Amino acid sequence: MTRSSILSIALLAALAATPAFAQTQEQLDAQRAAEEAEEDAEAADANAATATSAAAAADAASDTAPVSTTAAVAAEAAEQNAAQANTAASVAAGAAAAADEAFDQGGTGHMQTQDSAEIAEQAAATADVASDAAAAEAAQAQAAANTGQAAAAAPQPMPQTVPVPAVVPAPAVEAGAIASGQVTVTDSPGNSISSNYKVDFAAMDTSGDGNITRAEASGNADLMREFHVVDANNNGRLTREEMKGWLD
Repeated sequence: MTRSSILSIALLAALAATPAFAQTQEQLDAQRAAEEAEEDAEAADANAATATSAAAAADAASDTAPVSTTAAVAAEAAEQNAAQANTAASVAAGAAAAADEAFDQGGTGHMQTQDSAEIAEQAAATADVASDAAAAEAAQAQAAANTGQAAAAAPQPMPQTVPVPAVVPAPAVEAGAIASGQVTVTDSPGNSISSNYKVDFAAMDTSGDGNITRAEASGNADLMREFHVVDANNNGRLTREEMKGWLD
């Protein structure tokens, strides 16, 4: 055999071996992509679990501080972050499954090894993006939970109370005393220095019947306010005896 024939045979053998090497490399690429996608899917799933736990913590904090708007808003935000993280984890899991399937199809000859490698690598890239998204959502959910817990731990404002004015009861009068016209009025100084506590009975009694009605007393704000107290027998009219502490 001539030297040139030997070289030709060696060259043909090398050319024949090249596709086998390329095929093996493509299979390795597909396998690597499938493994990376699986790792990303696992990381995304872990981040989704972290986000879910953070949302639960934020919700618990909101329950302990029902008057805190901050805690309630934080709980709602954490819940939304957890939902987004779980969605991203689902996408990553699907991409990992697609990458693994492409690798299997290429290895069994049901798909061109070059095609399986490309599909697996695309799926791995999708899984990587989804994993990053899950991590970001988990971080935001944890931040929201921290905010809600801080709001729940902060001192809550005391509820405002409105003072209720005291009601001055009318003097107790026995029924027999009213019937007989024998009414005793206790004279005590008023709790105001207002000049309205001294009135001209005759001038106020415009009808001249010896009684002051509510209409006749309407010009004196203090007397109108305490009319029911001064009116000991509750007949709607004030006598000189009942007005004893108000007269000049």
